[in-house]
Amino acid sequence: MKTIPPRHFAFLFAASLLAFVTGCGGGGGEDDSWLYPLWVPTDVLVADIDGNGQADVITLAQLASSYDDRKGHLVVRLQTSSDVFAPAQTYLVGVYPWKMALGDIDGDGAVDLVIVDPVGSTSTAPKSIWMLRQDIGNRGQFLAPERLAIDTIAPYDVVIGDMSGDDVPDIVVADSLSPLKGAILAVQDADNRGAFLPQTLIALPGNSGTVAMGDVNGDGRSDLAFRMGISSVNYVWTKALGIVYQQPGGVLAPAVTMSTVTGLNTMVLAISDYDNNGLLDVVEAFNPAEEGYPAKVSTLLQDPLDTFSSPLDTSLETVNGRNDGVVEDLNGDGLPDFACVGFYPVGSPSTVYSTLNVFMQDGGGRFGQTAAIALPVATSQMAGGDVNGDGLNDLVALGGDNKAMVLYQSNTVHGTFLAPQFLN
Repeated sequence: MKTIPPRHFAFLFAASLLAFVTGCGGGGGEDDSWLYPLWVPTDVLVADIDGNGQADVITLAQLASSYDDRKGHLVVRLQTSSDVFAPAQTYLVGVYPWKMALGDIDGDGAVDLVIVDPVGSTSTAPKSIWMLRQDIGNRGQFLAPERLAIDTIAPYDVVIGDMSGDDVPDIVVADSLSPLKGAILAVQDADNRGAFLPQTLIALPGNSGTVAMGDVNGDGRSDLAFRMGISSVNYVWTKALGIVYQQPGGVLAPAVTMSTVTGLNTMVLAISDYDNNGLLDVVEAFNPAEEGYPAKVSTLLQDPLDTFSSPLDTSLETVNGRNDGVVEDLNGDGLPDFACVGFYPVGSPSTVYSTLNVFMQDGGGRFGQTAAIALPVATSQMAGGDVNGDGLNDLVALGGDNKAMVLYQSNTVHGTFLAPQFLN
C-alpha cells in the first residue's frame, strides 16, 4: 500500500463512498450525481488579516461539482466586532489547494497568502504555487491569484519567512515527490518586492513532505524543520526529522537528522517551547500510513541548546478523530497543549461521526486527554487562535459542505470549550 499524505483522508472517505456504490452495481456509466457537489476541506487559519484588531477565519477546500469539474475555494470570513462576522468572501484558487501560509510578501503592511496546489494535469491545471496579495486599498480583500514561477511536482506544505538574511520574507515549499532530495526555496527579490529569484534546492537526505519554521537555536534567524522520506520497503516509508539551521548571510547548514519513524504520516509538525525554558522544542503528531503502526504525539525537548531529547510519546491509538491537529496553549497557562479533530465511519459508509479531542500537556513532554467533543458535521481540519479577543485560544474546525465552526474557550473554566457555533 502506498503512503497517503494525511490530508487526503477526507478525499479518500468520499472516494470510498463512490467505490461502495460501484461495488453494488453503480459506476461504469451509471449515475453518480448523488455524490456531488462534494466538498473536501484542506486547511484553516485564524489571523487578523484586515488589521481591525479582530481575528478572522480563512478556510481552504476543493469543491467537486462533478468528476471532471473541481475547483479550489478560498473563503475569508472577516470579524467586524466580537463574534460578528461579515458575509464570507470566496476566491477560486487552483484545483486542489492543499495548504496555505500568511505573510507580508510585498511589504505594504498587509499580510498576503501563499497556497500550494499539489493536484492537476500538466496541461490545463498544473501543480502550482499561488500568491494572493491583499488589496491594500480594501483591507481584508485579496487580488486575483498569481501563479508563481516555481516548478514543483507535488507541493504539500509551505512556510513564509526570511531565509536569506535580508529581512525580506521568502517561500519554502515541501515537495515530497521531487526527483532531487530536498525542498524548494524561493528567495524574494528585495529590490522588487513580490517578485522572486530563480528557485533553489535545499539539499536534504530525503524528500520533504512537511515543514515548520522557527528560530530553533535562538540566534535571531529563522530555521526549518522537515519530516523527510528516507527509504521505503514495500511502499512503507521510513522518515526522519531534519533541522536546517540558518547561518549568517542566509547560508543554510546541512540538515541535522533525528527521530526516525516508520509507517507514519505527520499530522502536525510544530516548533514551540513546550517547557518554557526559553529553548524551542519540536512537537509532532503522527497518523499510521499502514496498518500496525501507532498513532501518537511525540515531543523532542531541547536542553541544552542544540541538544534534543529522545521522543517522548503520547499514544493516540484509542482516539477517534485524527485528521488534523494543532499545538496551542489551550488552558491559558502559557504552555502549548494539543488538540486533534477528524471523522470516522461507523457501520455503513454513510454513518459518520466526528470528534474534536483536547489534550493538556503534563509538563514532562507528554499530553493527557481532557475532552472528546462530538461535532455536528464530519470535520477534518482545525486551527487555534484567540477568536473573540479574551486572551484565551479558541478552536476553529472546518468540515462537511465547507462549514466552519468555532468552539470558544470558557473564560471561567480554562481548558474547557463551549458548544460549537457555525460561522456564516
